[in-house]
Amino acid sequence: MEKNALPYCIELDDYPKLLKYRVTSQGFYYMEEIISQIYLEGKELSMYKLVQLGILLRVNMCQTMKTDNETLFQDVSKKATKYGGVEPEYVSYCIKNMALRGLLDSNPKYDNQVVSDLHKLEY
Repeated sequence: MEKNALPYCIELDDYPKLLKYRVTSQGFYYMEEIISQIYLEGKELSMYKLVQLGILLRVNMCQTMKTDNETLFQDVSKKATKYGGVEPEYVSYCIKNMALRGLLDSNPKYDNQVVSDLHKLEY
């Protein structure tokens, strides 16, 4: 994996965009459903569902500033590696689709200054 990439090949430039969103209650139920399918039912899920789960977990970590789900996120990332990498356009497509389905909503606490500060830290 590249130095400037997070799991699912989300570029560091794209990662702060996840701060714009928050997971809705419907999104939490959807996360629980996917996690149950993976770990309780032992299902092999599609790349689409794994990317959705990864995004929801990552957005939740941004939203709560807690990294409790990091281990779960890393495990989901490992499961997704069999499909190869994901283009940033695909991640954007998944985010838009989840927003349209009510799994993600805009984050009322989003601050452009936070993103600016993150970019300054990179360089």
